[in-house]
Amino acid sequence: MNGNTHRKPKLEKEEIIYRGRRVTLTKRFYTFNNEEFIREIVVFGQSVAILPFKDMDQVILIEQFRPSQNKWILEVPAGVIEENEKPEETAERELIEEIGYKPNKLVKMASIYMSPGYSDEILHIYIALDLTRIGEKPEKGELIRIVTMNFNEALKKILEEDIVDAKTLLAFLLAKRYMLYGL
Repeated sequence: MNGNTHRKPKLEKEEIIYRGRRVTLTKRFYTFNNEEFIREIVVFGQSVAILPFKDMDQVILIEQFRPSQNKWILEVPAGVIEENEKPEETAERELIEEIGYKPNKLVKMASIYMSPGYSDEILHIYIALDLTRIGEKPEKGELIRIVTMNFNEALKKILEEDIVDAKTLLAFLLAKRYMLYGL
C-alpha cells in the first residue's frame, strides 16, 4: 500500500470560474508531496431523487426534457435541496411540484456521490409510500409528463436500456432490495 493513501492534499486556494443559477464552476489549487496540481470542480450541493409508489405494483415516473441531452428522459422525480431545507422537505416539495402527490411516508434508501471525479453533488435517494393526490405545481421552465407504470414493467425497461438515467436505475435497485428484505 502506498504511504500517501491516508494523507489529504492541501487546498491552497479556490477561484470561481463561473457562477450560474444552479451550478458554480471553481478551480482548486492543491499541493501534495511538494507538487502542485489544479482541479476544476462543479459545485452543486445536495439533491434528492424519489421513487413514488402509487401502490406496491405501480410507480409514478416523469418524462422530462433534459437540455443537456436534448431529449426526453424517463426518470424518477428529483430536485435540488434549497438553503435551510432538509432532504425530506425537498423530497416532499419535489413530489408535489412534479407529480402532484404528497408522500405520507418517505423511506431513505441511500446517499451517494453523483460524479465525484468533478462534482461535489450528494444525492439522497428515497422511496415514497402512501401518496395523497393534491395536484402538481410545476416549476417554471420544467417540461414534464407524468408516467404511471407497473414496477416490473419499469424494471424491464431498465434492462432493455429504455430507462438510462443513473439515479432512476439506482432507485429501482434499492427499492427492489427494500421490497425483498426491508431496510
